Amino acid sequence: MPVANVTELANSNTIGNALSAVASPAFVKGTIAMNHLMAEDLPQLTNVKKFRKNGSVTAAIVAEATANAIDANGELTDSAATCTAAKAVVVSGLSVEEQKFGTIDLTRIGNEQFNAIARYVDDDWLSQFSNLSTVITSTAVMTIDDIMQGQLAIYNAKCPNQEVPLSIILGPKAVYNIKKEIIQSGAAAFSNSAMLGVFGGQPVQANGLVGSITGVGDVYQTTGFATGGGDDTQAIVHPMWAHCGIFDTAPVSWLSNKGSEGFYTEVASYYFYDIAEWNDGAGAALKSDT
Repeated sequence: MPVANVTELANSNTIGNALSAVASPAFVKGTIAMNHLMAEDLPQLTNVKKFRKNGSVTAAIVAEATANAIDANGELTDSAATCTAAKAVVVSGLSVEEQKFGTIDLTRIGNEQFNAIARYVDDDWLSQFSNLSTVITSTAVMTIDDIMQGQLAIYNAKCPNQEVPLSIILGPKAVYNIKKEIIQSGAAAFSNSAMLGVFGGQPVQANGLVGSITGVGDVYQTTGFATGGGDDTQAIVHPMWAHCGIFDTAPVSWLSNKGSEGFYTEVASYYFYDIAEWNDGAGAALKSDT
């Protein structure tokens, strides 16, 4: 039983809650898209930019002294992928009480809004993987052979600049299963760090880089993929030719003080951009268990 009349903590005036010196970051995804597509600035005086796709002509052999009339083989036709800028937005309100007495200020709100827009743009790019015509579906979990089949499809499509490492964009479960395959295989190449740079004990980099599969491409880990039928739709893409996009230099924020509406400051941020599939043959979707 409590002893009566003992002076206790509740008898005194205290500040209330003390705050830790460090706050944990929000558990949200990082962004990686901008390094894996052809990015250009927004156009002037229009919100539409066409990314050109050069056509080609085809040669043929004709018999001696035989006329070769103009035909479809000699017709050169260019095409384009179209990006139309639209705005991603987020609006927040910060009360005057919080601004006066609290720990969340307008700068923090603005930074969080910019991060939210960056994640939205990143997820928009990931959603483009569902539009790729070539789809490699794993029997269950992701394997190196599945990734190599995607690479094969890109090379069979005669994608140029094959000297550029392909970007392999996977979710954490797929990365885990690739690691597991490498560890359990016992193959000599997989035990030789000079042959296989992926998963060599290094942590995931800030840009999502996990490592590289020699002769195939660089592996990046992220989340936010489209899902369907129990699978994540990931991809292997050529970072120069698969996707294109137009991007503003930075998000824009507006500050508006609201009195009759509740005494708070409204923070509204927007960002103009668009992302499109440029060359379908420069990428392959990789589906594996979510």
